[in-house]
Amino acid sequence: MAKKRPRPEPGAVDAGPSWRAGLAVFAAALALRSLHLFLYRGDFWLKTPLLDDAIFVSWAGTIAREGWLARSLGMFDFNPGYPYFLALLRQVTGDSVLGVIAFQHAAGALAPVVLFQLTWRAFGRSAAWAAAGMGVLYGPVFFYESRLLGEFWIYLLNLAALLAMLRAARAERPWLLWSAAGLALGTSTVLRPNVLVFVPCAAAWCAMSLRRRPALLAACLLALAAGIWLPLLPFQLRNRAVVPSAGWGLSTASGGVNLFLGNNPEADGLNKAPSFVRYGPGHEYDDFRDEAQRRMGRPLSRREVSRYWSREARRWFAGSPGAAWSLFARKCGFFWNHREPPDNFFPEIFDRFTALGKAPLVPWGLVAPLGLAGLLWSLRRKEDREPWLLHAYVAAYFFVNAAFYILSRYRFPAVAALIPFAAFALVRLKESWERGARGRAAGLAAVMLLCLGLSRLPLIGEEDKAVSRYSMGVIYANQGWKDKAVEQYRASIAENPEFKAPYLNLGILLVELGRIPEGMAALEGALRLETDPRQAELIRDNLARLKAGPGR
Repeated sequence: MAKKRPRPEPGAVDAGPSWRAGLAVFAAALALRSLHLFLYRGDFWLKTPLLDDAIFVSWAGTIAREGWLARSLGMFDFNPGYPYFLALLRQVTGDSVLGVIAFQHAAGALAPVVLFQLTWRAFGRSAAWAAAGMGVLYGPVFFYESRLLGEFWIYLLNLAALLAMLRAARAERPWLLWSAAGLALGTSTVLRPNVLVFVPCAAAWCAMSLRRRPALLAACLLALAAGIWLPLLPFQLRNRAVVPSAGWGLSTASGGVNLFLGNNPEADGLNKAPSFVRYGPGHEYDDFRDEAQRRMGRPLSRREVSRYWSREARRWFAGSPGAAWSLFARKCGFFWNHREPPDNFFPEIFDRFTALGKAPLVPWGLVAPLGLAGLLWSLRRKEDREPWLLHAYVAAYFFVNAAFYILSRYRFPAVAALIPFAAFALVRLKESWERGARGRAAGLAAVMLLCLGLSRLPLIGEEDKAVSRYSMGVIYANQGWKDKAVEQYRASIAENPEFKAPYLNLGILLVELGRIPEGMAALEGALRLETDPRQAELIRDNLARLKAGPGR
């Protein structure tokens, strides 16, 4: 007769869950994701790329046509990992969006299993089951698994890296696990380089774990570095082949642009573009490049453009420290806020896909404040130091978001550690109450309520209907549904007549539809609001040609 696994003391770290427990978690996660796909299989928005989604799909098509180098794309402005993944996956799924989403849902069922094991090693059995439940039911991950973005894969890869690093601390051959952690972090980097901020913390954790074994420490650090670099290498080689001056930096050259986007006199901490940038992701980098070249009076390479805007962001911070620190504080609040910060999707779509029919799933607004409470309360722990790695991970994502700007998808990967901390807080509250430690339970409950209250501050406003209508118009136009796009652009203007983005698109569409007088009126509206002299001159030229009539 098999012996029962001994029950650990509350809060103690067990050796790890059985494969049967992990299989049960996987089965539950897969069942819910299958139900999610079944419920929304005919939904228009499940089959339709949004804004950044459409760019990635377009890139994937170019890669499929032109091959790995895809020279026509030049050096990447966006993170290239996901379009290459799509190009590979479409060899199996074809052009089926549902095929890609089904694959992501299947892979998504693995995330709660990794979360389960991670939390078991950090906080014990009870917290692991609580974390598994939250991981299975966490709503935003259902949304990101349902979009053609790389956010879900970042979350899964970061989870895998954290688990590998925790396991490496007690492994006989830790260098293998540090190699795996490096590969996971490196692959996450080509999807979005934010996780690189965490890499020094990972190296410090390795050094703490192996400080008495210097030779093995050196081998593990080398394995970590090599693992991170290997996924980057193909993209670095590709960039150098396409743009010989690219150097050996990251796979993209837009870090300075993003830094200025979140730190300038017009910034609001929520991805508000400067006045010289047209609305939308498709031409954002071009506008930053053109403005930098205008100011410098000469052509600039992509690396020079990035460096220019980095300097401008630092210059603004140094010249206006009061405004800069005030903005930084607002971004800190945005990170923890229960509302999803505006992004390239509509709130109603996010709400739809973070539910199973009418049944809501676990939101960020619950996990984040409970996770923050658990993080703060766990600082009191003395029985082990493993949660320190999770503290560092949350801190890294918090810092990089606050340093740039806050979007829903940018803060999303932080839940890889926030869910374990939230589970720890709930289990510790229950254990303290059951043991009769009512004072400790009351203290933890007070911390949890304080964090919940802070997350409910009215920092992020309601949906901007003008922006949502405009974005929907862009999506309809990309589908070739010009009449529907015209309706949405007009609705956007009605919501906010001072929002300039829809006027130009509306004018172009109306001219294409042969409705010249209406198109000219829309272009005149765009001209009235345009602050960029070059864009204004371009609009005037087009208006003059339209007034002159065909053939003029």
